[in-house]
Amino acid sequence: MDRIYKKSTKEFYTLVFLALVSAGTIIVDHKYKQADYARSMINDLIVYPIYNISSMPRNFFTSFMKEYQDIETLESEIEKLKRENMSLKINLQEFEALREENIRLRDIQKKTKESSNKQTIAKVLNNSASPNKKIIIIDKGQNDGLYKGQNVIGIKGLIGQIIESNSMSSKVILINDKNHNVPGVVNRTGEKVIIAGENKDNELLIQFTPLDTTVEEGDIVTTSGVAGRFKSKIPIGKVTSVVKDPEKKFSEIKIKTFENLSNISDVILIWDYKPISEEDTTKEETNNE
Repeated sequence: MDRIYKKSTKEFYTLVFLALVSAGTIIVDHKYKQADYARSMINDLIVYPIYNISSMPRNFFTSFMKEYQDIETLESEIEKLKRENMSLKINLQEFEALREENIRLRDIQKKTKESSNKQTIAKVLNNSASPNKKIIIIDKGQNDGLYKGQNVIGIKGLIGQIIESNSMSSKVILINDKNHNVPGVVNRTGEKVIIAGENKDNELLIQFTPLDTTVEEGDIVTTSGVAGRFKSKIPIGKVTSVVKDPEKKFSEIKIKTFENLSNISDVILIWDYKPISEEDTTKEETNNE
């Protein structure tokens, strides 16, 4: 007790007062129900507002941190979705390319079934195998049964014929090569014509046609089968222009090929027709003699 008095008399009386108030509050709370109402009023009007005010900085900081974390999470999710979306777009492009290739190959297969009982599809390895000639290289050769002179077509028409066959690859000369001639026929009139290349991508020229020819623009030209080099009735192209110059001996007739010879990726090889070789022709002439 002396120690308390020595420290501070004021603090001692304050302690006594608070103890009496506490004891009185306990007694009143125990005996009178109105104390609950007073305590509730004090809590609502004083304690609760003070608690809310004191909690505002903490709540604000907590809310801010939560929103910041939510923003980071959303940004991470958005970035993840962007990557997934990009991956899906790439896959979709690949699937679309595969779908288009599948459709194209089905068209080729359908065309080959219409053209020949035995056929195969070959991939083009090189579209410019020669600087001076229109020659392509395909991925099929003698191991696949290919032979020199074999007709090569596309889903729309004639492409050329094999001029050299190795074990695993072959060379194909295109019909637009300037040194390559194809015996043809005009479907509308039945007129036989000789079709030559001009070293242009998709343009051919009908040679040695007289000025009084009945060939017109829009006429369809196919192979005639004359000379035994090509199977007959293979579509070649459509006549795009007919020029008859009186000062010239022959008409100038141009044809646009059905096949896009400047960009060939696949070709069709047929087996139900074998061209007559020069050796066979010589033997036939010898037998006739």
